[in-house]
Amino acid sequence: MTMHLAQPATAPAAGTDADADAAERACARCGISGRYPGITFDATGVCDLCTSYARHRAEIDAYFGDVDQFVALVRSRAEARGSAYDCLLLYSGGKDSSYVLYRLIELGLRVRTFTFDNGFISRTALRNVETITAELGIEHVTATHADQNEVFLRSLQQHKSVCNGCFRSLLDLSTQHAHDLGIPTIVTGLSRGQIMDERLSWFHRHGIFDPAEIEPRLKEGRRVYHESGGTLGAEVVDSVEVVDYYRYSDVTKDGIRALLHARSDLWAQPGDTGFCSSNCMINDAGVLVHTRERGFHNYEAPTRWEVRLGHLERTEADDELRTPAATPRVRKMLLQIGYPLPAEGAARRPAESPTAERTTPAPAARTARRVPLTPAQRQALDRAGTAPAASARALLLEPREPGNGALARRSALRLMLHHEALRLRFAERDGVWEQYDAGVGGAPSVLRLDLSGRDAPAQAELMRTAVERLRSRLDLTDGPLWQLALVERGPLPARLLLVVHELLADTASWRVLLRDLSALWAGGGEATLAPAGAFLTGAAAGAPVPPAGLAAASRTAEGTPVRRSVACGPPVPTSRVAEALTAVLADLGDAPGVEVLDHTAGDEAAGMGRRNPAQGPASDAPVLIRYEHFGDLGGLLPAGAPFTVVDAEEADFTVLPGTGADVVSVHGVVRRGELYLDWWCPPAGHRRLLAAGVPERVARRLTAP
Repeated sequence: MTMHLAQPATAPAAGTDADADAAERACARCGISGRYPGITFDATGVCDLCTSYARHRAEIDAYFGDVDQFVALVRSRAEARGSAYDCLLLYSGGKDSSYVLYRLIELGLRVRTFTFDNGFISRTALRNVETITAELGIEHVTATHADQNEVFLRSLQQHKSVCNGCFRSLLDLSTQHAHDLGIPTIVTGLSRGQIMDERLSWFHRHGIFDPAEIEPRLKEGRRVYHESGGTLGAEVVDSVEVVDYYRYSDVTKDGIRALLHARSDLWAQPGDTGFCSSNCMINDAGVLVHTRERGFHNYEAPTRWEVRLGHLERTEADDELRTPAATPRVRKMLLQIGYPLPAEGAARRPAESPTAERTTPAPAARTARRVPLTPAQRQALDRAGTAPAASARALLLEPREPGNGALARRSALRLMLHHEALRLRFAERDGVWEQYDAGVGGAPSVLRLDLSGRDAPAQAELMRTAVERLRSRLDLTDGPLWQLALVERGPLPARLLLVVHELLADTASWRVLLRDLSALWAGGGEATLAPAGAFLTGAAAGAPVPPAGLAAASRTAEGTPVRRSVACGPPVPTSRVAEALTAVLADLGDAPGVEVLDHTAGDEAAGMGRRNPAQGPASDAPVLIRYEHFGDLGGLLPAGAPFTVVDAEEADFTVLPGTGADVVSVHGVVRRGELYLDWWCPPAGHRRLLAAGVPERVARRLTAP
């Protein structure tokens, strides 16, 4: 669990123009905002916290130890108590605590794990807990709090954060559990940045650096903390010691990720949480309240300490500290707790606050104006059938030069900030779907898929599974609606897997997206991008779309659609293929019902957004064949792009979930200079096609002189 217990700071003097100018500054070294009350900068733009750390680094570092000291401490306490366990690990299923669990097992410690389910834990995080403890054979318990929503409400009222109340419940329950089992040590996954901010900052401000003086006072503070809640007595609290694993480990965030990817195929990065948590969904609600009511992000201090300590890149810290948007999911969680959504601008300037805390500014709010879907979006939604959230295209790219996760994360965030369409969310009201800009709070994580050491068939199967899982994570209402994954292949260059929902982008929009991604990748995550038009403004100008069921298209129950690929000679115009399909249908005595969508056509779009509907048959005849012309998929990329498109069936850009389920779908793709028609249809339709030789008849017409 990621948590932050805010500590009050002395209020600054009354605001001046100079104070306002300083508030807009950021430390040249760690990036902390000038809005963080009490912060000052020297002539080089470095903040006083960075300067103090540089001056007292040897004294500060004396508090931290190494893993051997940690093991000796934990084992000695267990032996003295005669405990069956060396420690109880607070395990959330996020990356930090998962890393700690693997390390404890590697160190030969006898571990029991404890998870607190606050009612808003990520489903993926809970699956991590279940699968990894089962894999390691660890005894595990999950506990809940009957009045946790009331605890959250009090926490928001008192601290403007959900983390304070959640952490109290976690510590109360786990301490009692450890006491009952005779376990003398609780191990936390509190990061070093959190240790610096929450454990040590008060002491350092008062010139206290000696661990021999700090430890007894921390222990006394913990006793008071629990007794003030009235839930645990001194006997229970004194019987259990809380030890922060990362006090004894200097591993970086990249080191944590590397071990998780090397150690287990079971751990998965949750995608339904905010920037500042890898396990908890309600975290975004707490951050939003804190930012709106107190004027700053409550993770600013610990996150900037991670930068000072060299555990996190400054750009990644900037990404994590962006304020979440008031999405429907955030609003729903606050409603469930019973806390009103604060108005924007409710917080006073730090210089005006009587109980000011160190702050970072919230970005300007984006409009939540809702507009109807465009006809093309409506058509895409109807065609998605019973699984509209999974209707997304996938594209696999191979960089010409090696990249890394940090570059991918910077590029993904810049794309999200630049393109309104990537921030869209959808809501249904009175049977009509609408869309709105949800802001950057739902920016997708860059996931990792490790294919190292696997043969080609295993790689293909894992890639196919990854595409399915990325699609399954998409959510029309709460997001995300696009995903980016880094596919690692050992000594071979890592690839990028991009999945984008059909409602956000037609193929012209994909070309815009890949143009900007190429510029960002080539520029190390920074580039001057062409202006992107406001998609919602254009959508609002269109006529409202009549309500239609999400399963408007007929679906068969005949089984999985079957693919048949036929070579058809040199590339020909889309109209030529449509004519050949129509002629063959006529030869068979069928009405010429061919729907056409040319993905290579259309003017260059300024920004992203689905605008181009498919063209139905000229008559009122039912659609028998849907023809989509994609041409050479390499044409999606701009000239000189730092990527190439990987031709892989398991990540086929031309195929959507449900392709060929309701009607025969034919995709025209140019591969190695030759046009291929990929036929997708239900098993019964496939048998009819084979019996009539339809694919071959069309191919002969296209190759005839």
